[in-house]
This record gives sequence, structure tokens and C-alpha cells, in this order.
Amino acid sequence: MGTTLNGVGFFWAFLSMVTATLCSTGFYLPYWLHGSMLNSTDVYFGTFRRCNYPKVSDSGSLVIMNECGRYTTFLDIPSLSWQVCAVIIGVGCGALLLVGFTAVFACCISDVVSKSAARIGGSLQLLAGVLVAIGCVLYPNGWDSREVMEACGMISKAYNLGSCSISWSYYMSAIGIVLSVVCFCLSFRATRGKSTVYTARV
Repeated sequence: MGTTLNGVGFFWAFLSMVTATLCSTGFYLPYWLHGSMLNSTDVYFGTFRRCNYPKVSDSGSLVIMNECGRYTTFLDIPSLSWQVCAVIIGVGCGALLLVGFTAVFACCISDVVSKSAARIGGSLQLLAGVLVAIGCVLYPNGWDSREVMEACGMISKAYNLGSCSISWSYYMSAIGIVLSVVCFCLSFRATRGKSTVYTARV
């Protein structure tokens, strides 16, 4: 079955899925911030998940749980900034996935994506990229929370890493932001032009 996408459109569909995958993976994996705690154990933080976190044992001592997991409830996320990040980045990733899957389906099924639909999809990708970017800019504002300070030498504060470092999931999301802008530009050239047929009246 034919498709309304041209060569640029196929590349747009491919890049849309790459962008959605990068942002969604970066959002889900808790490797945004890298620090250390008891006995120099590496700890990692994301927006709503963490790895190798402290917990009080049954005997009352503090131990490090060597596992990754989300916070028990949304309110347990240690910073209001991170709570906002989790929401807006999640919405952005959802929009990117929606456009990505729609574009892939359009590679095989005709009339799924028209010229105007491609532009709307591209605009949605740009908006999603802006949401993810806002989340990435807002994320460092939560570095003054107690939990982060304990992992960053007690010297971290908003937009100051202390002894911590940015980890690879944050960079993955940043790459996804750049690609969302590229997808927006490609969406304007993604479909085949339709010629207009004029019928002469007798």
C-alpha cells in the first residue's frame, strides 16, 4: 500500500522514533545525577527514580540498598522542582512517542499523515522538546534537597553540583531536545506534494 511520506518523510519518521526513545529512556533511567554516600558507594538520581539509596534496617542502622527504584509516592520525590520536572518531561515524552509511532505507521499505511498533519506533528514535537528542555533547566534547582546534599558532600545547592556530577541520562535527554527541533524542521518537507487536476467544463 502506498504512503504519503517521501524520502524526507521516512527519515523524519525514523528520527522521530530515535528522539522519542532518547527522551523517554533518559527520563525513565535514574542516571541524571551521580554522587556517593556511605563508604563511597555510588548513588544516582533521576527525576522520580534513584539507585543505591539509604534505608534504615530492622536493627536501626543505616544501610545502602544496592538497587534502583522509584520513590514510594509522588510526594516522596525530594524536591518540588523534581516533581514538576517529572510531570512536564513525562508529558513531553508522551507527545514524542505519539508522533513517533504515528510517523512510523505512516511509512506503511496510506493517508495516515497528510501535509497538514505532518506539520502539526512537527509542531507537537517542538512543543515536547521545549517541555523536556524546561525540565532539564529546572532539574538543578532541586540540588539543595537534603537527600542530594548527603550524596554531594553536603555542599551542593541549587544549580551548584558540589561534589556530584551530571550523568549520562541527562545528556541523553539533551540530545533528544536538539533532535526534536530537527524533527520539527523535517516535518514541513515530510509528505509528497499533490498535483492539482483541472477539469475543463464543456
